[in-house]
Amino acid sequence: MKQKNEFVVRNKEFFECDCFGKDDLIRAEYEIEDWTTKNGETHTFRELTIVFTTKLADYNATWRTGFSGWFKKKIWRIKKAFEILFKGEVETEGYFMPCRTWVDQDDNPIEGQFGYETTKNLAKFLNTKADEIKEAYERDMKEYQESQQKAKENLNKSTGTIETA
Repeated sequence: MKQKNEFVVRNKEFFECDCFGKDDLIRAEYEIEDWTTKNGETHTFRELTIVFTTKLADYNATWRTGFSGWFKKKIWRIKKAFEILFKGEVETEGYFMPCRTWVDQDDNPIEGQFGYETTKNLAKFLNTKADEIKEAYERDMKEYQESQQKAKENLNKSTGTIETA
């Protein structure tokens, strides 16, 4: 029996989602960025991001057919275009369903299952990257506290005088 490939967590992963169409995706990213201040100190910024990529559409009108449905979709899009034009933003609603089953007791015990492995892999990604962020935070805090302690000790050892001209 052939075993499935083990999911290896990378810094950027794409997951399929059962949202509104076949092009809907979840993008999960773990980003590490270093930046240096003018005084030469380097700081590390870590971020875990989940982005749902879907098409903005009139979800309530997608089931309508014929001229009526087409016309209502166009009116909705024009209305949203004006909202973006005048307000600068548009709000839409949707849902994310990575895993589902349909049980039909008359026919099949389980009609279909979607997203089991995707859901497990997304959870593994989040778990792994959250642990990495926690470890990095604890390491950074330890280094920061040590540097503050050294600076305090150096200040206490200092007995210099300030010369004025």
